[in-house]
Amino acid sequence: MHGIGLWWRQPDHYDWLTSYLKGRRLLPFMRWLMFVVLLTIAAAIALTLASPAGPQTPAQRIAAYVASAGLAVISVSYLYRWPTRVQSQVFSIAGNACIAAGVLAEADPRTAMIGAVAFVGLAGYVAFFHTAPFLVLTLGTGVATAVVSAVRIAMAGDTAMAAAKLLILCGGILAVPFCGQVMVHWLSVDSLKSSTDTLTGLPNRRGFFRSAQALLRHADYRSRPYFTVAMIDLDGFKKLNDTLGHPAGDMVLVAVADSLRHVSGSNTAIARVGGEEFLFAQLCTLDEARDSTEELRKAIAAVPWGVTASFGLASTVIRAPALKPLELIEWLIARADSAMYAAKRSGGNQIRYAEDVPQ
Repeated sequence: MHGIGLWWRQPDHYDWLTSYLKGRRLLPFMRWLMFVVLLTIAAAIALTLASPAGPQTPAQRIAAYVASAGLAVISVSYLYRWPTRVQSQVFSIAGNACIAAGVLAEADPRTAMIGAVAFVGLAGYVAFFHTAPFLVLTLGTGVATAVVSAVRIAMAGDTAMAAAKLLILCGGILAVPFCGQVMVHWLSVDSLKSSTDTLTGLPNRRGFFRSAQALLRHADYRSRPYFTVAMIDLDGFKKLNDTLGHPAGDMVLVAVADSLRHVSGSNTAIARVGGEEFLFAQLCTLDEARDSTEELRKAIAAVPWGVTASFGLASTVIRAPALKPLELIEWLIARADSAMYAAKRSGGNQIRYAEDVPQ
């Protein structure tokens, strides 16, 4: 029961899996795949209207028309652009309803039983991208549709065949999505590990880019916030390692990471990107970014081992959605890096701004 509870409460994989697909340029393929699959199911339901075994009564035919049209609209939405998490959840619920209506509208329960196979594809999508409650809703709808069709077959006099087909269908509907959700769960665990620095527990460079891009995607552009990147390099860290040893150096790095966590908030991204290098990004006003960076500089200077840090800051105002967020982040990091080296050349334990440094 404890394991089931953990599974039931685990967050969805929508954001990280979408970022994963986008980073590998697979999102257009997924959009086309969803478009083709959903449009195929819509066309299949529409074709049943021309079959003697398909919908016959006015109510059945209306249900089939609505189900086919609804799936077609959802498929075109995927072709237009990849949905947000909420839109995807709405599409999943609507897809459930459309497939169930289209299948149950068929006059012949045997063909309806075959049509319930369409739930496998939808449940697989939900298993990969959404939470356990959404998966249970989808599987429950699919199984309920199959049970209704099996009861209709049994009432026609073939109980054994109804039970046999129901067992085969439920095995497919249940097994494939659950296997998919287990697989994507372990993929997310591996992805998290590959994006995390093992010593400090902070994100590494890959994790930083993922978090920074998420900040830009969710920015409120109407308020024209500043996106600021700070490059941080510890002063004299090599000398500390040579004199006090690597264990002391590791403790310093962990202490600096804790300082970053203390300063960070909901609109920040932090990371350890090198031996003694850290990155700190914020989405806020320019004054707030400078205040928090000064707070962080003082916190690092207060670390017991007498370590200080040189900071380089680069900012840009966000007036509209960034067309190429990855390139924007890389550009800011390069400018912040130049400013950081200027601070280091001036003696360290200070903040330099990119606009003050010749590029």
